Amino acid sequence: MLAPVSAPTLEHLTPHDLVTYFRCPHEMELVRAHHGHVAGPPTGAVRTPLDVVPLRHSPLFAPPFGRLTVNEGRLDLGFHDVLVYEDDREDDLPVLFPPERVRLDARFTGGHSTLVDAAWGLAGRPDLVILRPDGALIPVEYKATHLFVGFHEAHGRLFDTVQAIAECRLVETTFGRRPPYGIVLYGDTAGGGAHEGWVQVPYGDAEERWLKVALDQVRADAVRAPVPAERNCAACGPNADGLCRYAAARPEHPGTAAVAWGH
Repeated sequence: MLAPVSAPTLEHLTPHDLVTYFRCPHEMELVRAHHGHVAGPPTGAVRTPLDVVPLRHSPLFAPPFGRLTVNEGRLDLGFHDVLVYEDDREDDLPVLFPPERVRLDARFTGGHSTLVDAAWGLAGRPDLVILRPDGALIPVEYKATHLFVGFHEAHGRLFDTVQAIAECRLVETTFGRRPPYGIVLYGDTAGGGAHEGWVQVPYGDAEERWLKVALDQVRADAVRAPVPAERNCAACGPNADGLCRYAAARPEHPGTAAVAWGH
Protein backbone atom coordinates (compact mmCIF):
# COMPACT_ATOMS: atom_id res chain seq x y z
CA MET A 1 0.00 0.00 0.00
CA LEU A 2 1.31 3.41 -0.92
CA ALA A 3 1.94 5.81 1.93
CA PRO A 4 -0.24 8.91 1.88
CA VAL A 5 1.41 11.94 0.31
CA SER A 6 1.58 14.79 2.77
CA ALA A 7 0.98 18.33 1.61
CA PRO A 8 4.13 20.48 1.30
CA THR A 9 4.82 22.71 4.28
CA LEU A 10 4.12 26.33 3.47
CA GLU A 11 6.80 28.92 4.13
CA HIS A 12 5.33 30.83 7.06
CA LEU A 13 4.84 34.52 6.34
CA THR A 14 3.60 37.53 8.30
CA PRO A 15 1.92 40.81 7.36
CA HIS A 16 5.25 42.52 7.98
CA ASP A 17 6.95 40.08 5.59
CA LEU A 18 4.52 41.21 2.90
CA VAL A 19 5.21 44.86 3.68
CA THR A 20 8.97 44.48 3.39
CA TYR A 21 8.67 42.27 0.29
CA PHE A 22 6.46 44.91 -1.33
CA ARG A 23 9.17 47.53 -0.74
CA CYS A 24 12.17 45.29 -1.36
CA PRO A 25 12.30 41.45 -1.28
CA HIS A 26 15.94 41.55 -0.17
CA GLU A 27 14.96 43.68 2.84
CA MET A 28 12.52 40.94 3.82
CA GLU A 29 15.29 38.35 3.62
CA LEU A 30 17.63 40.43 5.77
CA VAL A 31 14.98 41.07 8.42
CA ARG A 32 14.03 37.40 8.64
CA ALA A 33 17.63 36.17 8.67
CA HIS A 34 19.07 38.53 11.26
CA HIS A 35 16.20 39.53 13.51
CA GLY A 36 13.55 36.91 12.97
CA HIS A 37 9.83 37.59 12.69
CA VAL A 38 6.53 36.67 14.30
CA ALA A 39 6.32 33.25 12.65
CA GLY A 40 9.59 31.94 14.01
CA PRO A 41 13.18 32.54 15.10
CA PRO A 42 15.88 34.09 12.91
CA THR A 43 16.94 31.78 10.07
CA GLY A 44 20.48 33.08 9.66
CA ALA A 45 20.31 32.41 5.90
CA VAL A 46 19.68 34.99 3.18
CA ARG A 47 18.19 33.56 0.00
CA THR A 48 19.28 36.39 -2.30
CA PRO A 49 22.25 35.21 -4.45
CA LEU A 50 25.36 37.37 -4.53
CA ASP A 51 25.15 37.83 -8.32
CA VAL A 52 21.53 38.99 -8.22
CA VAL A 53 20.37 41.64 -10.68
CA PRO A 54 18.60 44.42 -8.73
CA LEU A 55 15.08 45.38 -9.72
CA ARG A 56 13.83 48.87 -10.52
CA HIS A 57 10.34 48.35 -9.11
CA SER A 58 8.60 46.12 -6.61
CA PRO A 59 7.86 42.68 -8.08
CA LEU A 60 4.59 42.54 -6.12
CA PHE A 61 1.61 44.09 -7.85
CA ALA A 62 -0.36 46.64 -5.86
CA PRO A 63 -3.41 45.61 -3.83
CA PRO A 64 -6.84 47.05 -4.63
CA PHE A 65 -6.99 50.60 -3.27
CA GLY A 66 -9.73 52.33 -5.25
CA ARG A 67 -12.17 52.21 -2.32
CA LEU A 68 -9.85 53.44 0.43
CA THR A 69 -11.23 56.17 2.68
CA VAL A 70 -8.74 58.72 4.05
CA ASN A 71 -9.84 60.63 7.15
CA GLU A 72 -8.14 63.50 8.93
CA GLY A 73 -8.34 63.89 12.71
CA ARG A 74 -8.99 61.48 15.54
CA LEU A 75 -10.27 57.96 14.97
CA ASP A 76 -14.07 57.90 15.10
CA LEU A 77 -14.94 55.67 18.07
CA GLY A 78 -18.37 55.31 19.65
CA PHE A 79 -19.46 54.68 23.23
CA HIS A 80 -20.37 51.10 22.35
CA ASP A 81 -17.08 50.17 20.65
CA VAL A 82 -15.04 47.70 22.71
CA LEU A 83 -11.37 46.71 22.61
CA VAL A 84 -11.13 42.89 22.42
CA TYR A 85 -7.51 42.39 21.38
CA GLU A 86 -4.23 44.23 21.91
CA ASP A 87 -0.71 43.23 20.90
CA ASP A 88 0.78 42.82 24.36
CA ARG A 89 4.30 42.96 22.95
CA GLU A 90 3.92 46.59 21.87
CA ASP A 91 4.48 49.21 24.55
CA ASP A 92 3.86 52.40 22.56
CA LEU A 93 0.26 51.94 21.44
CA PRO A 94 -2.18 54.81 21.98
CA VAL A 95 -4.78 54.47 24.73
CA LEU A 96 -8.09 54.68 22.88
CA PHE A 97 -10.46 53.07 25.38
CA PRO A 98 -11.27 53.62 29.07
CA PRO A 99 -10.87 50.50 31.27
CA GLU A 100 -14.59 49.71 31.28
CA ARG A 101 -14.54 49.28 27.47
CA VAL A 102 -11.54 46.94 27.41
CA ARG A 103 -12.61 43.29 27.27
CA LEU A 104 -9.60 41.43 25.97
CA ASP A 105 -10.11 37.93 24.62
CA ALA A 106 -8.41 35.64 27.16
CA ARG A 107 -6.98 33.47 24.37
CA PHE A 108 -4.63 36.25 23.33
CA THR A 109 -3.22 37.58 26.58
CA GLY A 110 -0.17 36.77 28.63
CA GLY A 111 2.25 36.78 25.71
CA HIS A 112 0.06 34.69 23.42
CA SER A 113 -1.12 37.45 21.10
CA THR A 114 -0.09 35.93 17.76
CA LEU A 115 -2.98 35.23 15.38
CA VAL A 116 -2.40 32.23 13.11
CA ASP A 117 -3.97 31.20 9.81
CA ALA A 118 -2.66 27.65 9.34
CA ALA A 119 -4.42 27.14 5.99
CA TRP A 120 -2.60 30.04 4.35
CA GLY A 121 0.62 29.85 6.38
CA LEU A 122 0.13 33.36 7.74
CA ALA A 123 0.71 34.61 11.28
CA GLY A 124 0.93 38.02 12.86
CA ARG A 125 -0.28 40.51 15.44
CA PRO A 126 -2.50 43.49 14.67
CA ASP A 127 -1.96 46.30 17.14
CA LEU A 128 -5.62 46.36 18.16
CA VAL A 129 -8.93 44.71 17.31
CA ILE A 130 -12.12 46.64 17.96
CA LEU A 131 -15.57 45.08 18.35
CA ARG A 132 -18.21 47.42 16.95
CA PRO A 133 -21.88 47.45 18.05
CA ASP A 134 -22.98 45.64 14.86
CA GLY A 135 -20.64 42.72 15.67
CA ALA A 136 -17.92 43.70 13.21
CA LEU A 137 -14.34 43.04 14.28
CA ILE A 138 -11.93 45.68 12.99
CA PRO A 139 -8.13 45.31 13.10
CA VAL A 140 -6.22 48.53 13.73
CA GLU A 141 -2.57 49.06 12.83
CA TYR A 142 -0.95 52.07 14.51
CA LYS A 143 1.78 54.12 12.82
CA ALA A 144 3.60 56.75 14.84
CA THR A 145 3.83 59.12 11.90
CA HIS A 146 1.62 61.72 10.29
CA LEU A 147 -1.15 61.12 7.79
CA PHE A 148 0.26 61.82 4.34
CA VAL A 149 -2.06 63.74 2.04
CA GLY A 150 -2.50 61.54 -1.03
CA PHE A 151 0.11 59.22 0.46
CA HIS A 152 -0.86 56.08 -1.44
CA GLU A 153 0.74 57.31 -4.64
CA ALA A 154 2.78 60.40 -3.89
CA HIS A 155 4.40 59.22 -0.66
CA GLY A 156 4.67 55.47 -1.13
CA ARG A 157 2.59 54.40 1.88
CA LEU A 158 0.73 51.79 -0.12
CA PHE A 159 2.53 49.14 1.94
CA ASP A 160 0.32 50.12 4.90
CA THR A 161 -2.64 48.90 2.86
CA VAL A 162 -0.83 45.58 2.34
CA GLN A 163 -0.49 45.14 6.09
CA ALA A 164 -4.12 46.03 6.80
CA ILE A 165 -5.43 43.48 4.27
CA ALA A 166 -3.28 40.69 5.73
CA GLU A 167 -4.42 41.52 9.26
CA CYS A 168 -8.07 41.39 8.16
CA ARG A 169 -7.48 37.84 6.97
CA LEU A 170 -5.93 36.88 10.33
CA VAL A 171 -8.85 38.34 12.26
CA GLU A 172 -11.32 36.50 10.02
CA THR A 173 -9.69 33.09 10.44
CA THR A 174 -9.08 33.55 14.18
CA PHE A 175 -12.39 35.04 15.30
CA GLY A 176 -14.60 33.48 12.61
CA ARG A 177 -15.96 36.77 11.25
CA ARG A 178 -14.74 38.63 8.19
CA PRO A 179 -13.91 42.27 8.94
CA PRO A 180 -15.55 44.62 6.45
CA TYR A 181 -12.42 46.75 6.63
CA GLY A 182 -9.20 47.35 8.51
CA ILE A 183 -7.87 50.64 9.84
CA VAL A 184 -4.41 52.19 9.63
CA LEU A 185 -4.21 54.80 12.40
CA TYR A 186 -1.63 57.58 12.13
CA GLY A 187 -0.63 59.53 15.23
CA ASP A 188 1.91 62.31 14.83
CA THR A 189 2.46 63.27 18.47
CA ALA A 190 5.10 65.83 17.47
CA GLY A 191 2.42 67.78 15.65
CA GLY A 192 0.19 68.05 18.70
CA GLY A 193 -2.47 66.03 16.94
CA ALA A 194 -2.63 68.38 13.97
CA HIS A 195 -1.57 65.63 11.57
CA GLU A 196 -3.46 62.70 13.02
CA GLY A 197 -5.63 60.66 10.73
CA TRP A 198 -6.73 57.21 9.73
CA VAL A 199 -7.33 55.21 6.59
CA GLN A 200 -10.14 52.72 6.20
CA VAL A 201 -9.04 49.79 4.03
CA PRO A 202 -11.94 47.69 2.69
CA TYR A 203 -11.67 43.92 2.91
CA GLY A 204 -13.76 41.84 0.53
CA ASP A 205 -13.40 39.19 -2.14
CA ALA A 206 -11.03 41.27 -4.29
CA GLU A 207 -8.68 41.96 -1.38
CA GLU A 208 -8.76 38.32 -0.29
CA ARG A 209 -7.87 37.14 -3.81
CA TRP A 210 -5.03 39.65 -3.99
CA LEU A 211 -3.64 38.42 -0.66
CA LYS A 212 -3.72 34.76 -1.71
CA VAL A 213 -1.90 35.51 -4.97
CA ALA A 214 0.61 37.72 -3.14
CA LEU A 215 1.46 34.97 -0.64
CA ASP A 216 1.91 32.49 -3.48
CA GLN A 217 4.17 34.92 -5.33
CA VAL A 218 6.41 35.53 -2.34
CA ARG A 219 6.82 31.80 -1.73
CA ALA A 220 7.60 31.14 -5.40
CA ASP A 221 10.33 33.80 -5.50
CA ALA A 222 13.63 31.97 -5.18
CA VAL A 223 15.74 35.12 -5.69
CA ARG A 224 14.31 37.83 -3.40
CA ALA A 225 16.09 40.55 -5.36
CA PRO A 226 16.82 44.02 -3.96
CA VAL A 227 14.95 47.11 -5.14
CA PRO A 228 17.52 49.85 -4.46
CA ALA A 229 15.81 53.23 -4.36
CA GLU A 230 16.53 56.20 -2.13
CA ARG A 231 13.00 56.15 -0.69
CA ASN A 232 13.26 52.45 0.21
CA CYS A 233 16.84 52.42 1.41
CA ALA A 234 16.70 55.53 3.60
CA ALA A 235 14.03 53.93 5.81
CA CYS A 236 15.38 50.36 5.73
CA GLY A 237 16.40 48.93 9.11
CA PRO A 238 18.90 46.39 7.74
CA ASN A 239 20.49 49.13 5.64
CA ALA A 240 20.80 51.35 8.72
CA ASP A 241 22.65 48.49 10.40
CA GLY A 242 25.02 48.17 7.44
CA LEU A 243 23.68 44.78 6.34
CA CYS A 244 22.69 45.64 2.75
CA ARG A 245 25.29 45.64 -0.03
CA TYR A 246 22.89 46.99 -2.67
CA ALA A 247 21.64 50.16 -0.97
CA ALA A 248 21.09 53.24 -3.09
CA ALA A 249 21.44 55.50 -0.04
CA ARG A 250 22.38 55.29 3.61
CA PRO A 251 20.37 56.94 6.41
CA GLU A 252 21.85 60.21 7.62
CA HIS A 253 21.71 58.90 11.18
CA PRO A 254 22.59 55.18 11.13
CA GLY A 255 20.53 53.05 13.44
CA THR A 256 17.44 55.29 13.52
CA ALA A 257 15.57 53.33 10.85
CA ALA A 258 16.23 50.10 12.68
CA VAL A 259 14.02 51.22 15.57
CA ALA A 260 10.91 50.62 13.44
CA TRP A 261 11.93 47.28 11.92
CA GLY A 262 8.97 45.32 13.16
CA HIS A 263 6.35 48.04 13.08
